[in-house]
Amino acid sequence: MLKINLKLKIFVFFFCLIPILFMVRLFYLQVLSGDKFKRRAEDQVKRIIKVLPRRGSIYTRNEAPLALTKKVYSLYAIPAQITNKYVTVKGLSPVLGMKQATLFRKLNSKAPFLWIKRKLEEDVYQKILRLDLKGINFMEEEKRIYPKQNLGAHFLGFVGIDNQGLGGVEYKFDKLLSGTPGEVILESDPRGVQISSGTRKVRQSYDGGDIYATLDEFIQYSAQKHLKEGVEANQAEGGQVIVMNPNTGEVLGLAIYPDFNPNKYYEYKTADLRNKAVTDIFEPGSIFKVVTISSALEEGVVKPDSVFEVPEKIRVRDRVIKEAHARKEGESDKKTVRDILRESLNVGTVLVSQELGKERFYKYIKMFGFGTHTKIELPAESKGIFKSMRRWNDLDSAMASFGQGIGVTSLQIATAVSVIANGGILVKPKVVNHFITNDSKSVIHIPYVNRGRILSKKTAFEVREMMRLVVEEGTGTTAKIPGYSIAGKTGTAQKAGQGGVGYLKGKYVASFIGFFPVRNPEILILVLVDSPQKSIWGGTVAAPIFKKITLDLIDYLNMTPDVDLIPPFSG
Repeated sequence: MLKINLKLKIFVFFFCLIPILFMVRLFYLQVLSGDKFKRRAEDQVKRIIKVLPRRGSIYTRNEAPLALTKKVYSLYAIPAQITNKYVTVKGLSPVLGMKQATLFRKLNSKAPFLWIKRKLEEDVYQKILRLDLKGINFMEEEKRIYPKQNLGAHFLGFVGIDNQGLGGVEYKFDKLLSGTPGEVILESDPRGVQISSGTRKVRQSYDGGDIYATLDEFIQYSAQKHLKEGVEANQAEGGQVIVMNPNTGEVLGLAIYPDFNPNKYYEYKTADLRNKAVTDIFEPGSIFKVVTISSALEEGVVKPDSVFEVPEKIRVRDRVIKEAHARKEGESDKKTVRDILRESLNVGTVLVSQELGKERFYKYIKMFGFGTHTKIELPAESKGIFKSMRRWNDLDSAMASFGQGIGVTSLQIATAVSVIANGGILVKPKVVNHFITNDSKSVIHIPYVNRGRILSKKTAFEVREMMRLVVEEGTGTTAKIPGYSIAGKTGTAQKAGQGGVGYLKGKYVASFIGFFPVRNPEILILVLVDSPQKSIWGGTVAAPIFKKITLDLIDYLNMTPDVDLIPPFSG
């Protein structure tokens, strides 16, 4: 009897426990985990498609369009809805230019949704519409176009298939330009067939903002045209031109050659897509002498007419430094600081730097912005190569005085020489003037940034006058334009080897930097030519390119002759 009662109790216990367990399980599934399983169920029947907004446009300072977007059509398929794949493939293949076998394999997918071809033009869109194919649909998208093609390519950069910025300001301001994407949610059964009662939800997209650059369309065109011609004429590997307003830091022209067409960026070498004016470093050579002499004048250790006994070679530690050109027979070794810059004397510049001292010289190199980023609105900017003070010795100082043993970018050099042109102020360079946010109401300006006074007005004026003599009667006479005052400096530097180790045999960078008018400079131009073959000298390779661009700008800006307004140099 006891055994029967025990069995009955056990039976009743389990009989009551099972419903309780079911109830606990149902409570867990429906209440505690209800939201999770609801989301999982929804995910099985819905397809989320991003709706990309209109990418913002990019304009020059003259409001000429450099980058725009236009409406295109992306073709997609819902394979489960296609009733006859053979007919579909036969109709699409010739229109899309795709092989039938490739297209058939694509449509044979079990995926509920698949792209067939992105960003088709209007004529292709219309042809496919007329085919009236079931399960084949379009989605409107935006395609990036560059109406000026190669103009300003390295400034602009380019975008990928989904309009994401991959270089230049397209990358730097991608968030602003991209806007906010929306979403289309399609509900379908597990086979991909859209549910007739299913909802189609849309999350609103917001267009990107517009950018107005500091680039001037004509100046950019002139810089690219004459750089290309100069590089090809000198059988060089490439070149760069920067045109700036030295008073505001605005980059008016930024040319790199070889250039590329951002509409077809994928057809070019990766190296040609790089904005070398901010990413690549080089030894500046003799154009750096203006930094050395400016620093010595500012510290008062020399004056323009200070006289040095300048031999043709000098030993610093274990290194013998020589002049680039042999001295004429009977020519005096006595040279003023003015002569040293005008004749671009290496040994003379070393002597000036020694008067300044390596500690003070190091301080001025840093003050001029070398060894640090300019923080221009462009990606991947290099800060150059510059030793720390604890490793800086007498030989480093001597070599740097005439532009060797230090790595700089083109933009750093242009910014530094702007200090002399504008009367002593270090300004931050910029390529963007302002932008308009996506509500089309907020205009946000990129301000002029004064980073502090480096030189007194007196020192800046003295160096300006010395640079004017470089063009009038020194190494830069090929940049001279009758009736117009131009200040400049030539440079010829050996090209450093891989990783900055040693020098490449027979490889040089020829350069010229100048500004005008001398009394009140409005334009500064830097020209670099990489590995020219016909000549290596900045005065014969880079200065003529400078001159051609300057002649264009004189006409374009309607500048009047000013040489008669310049007082004779008084020392």
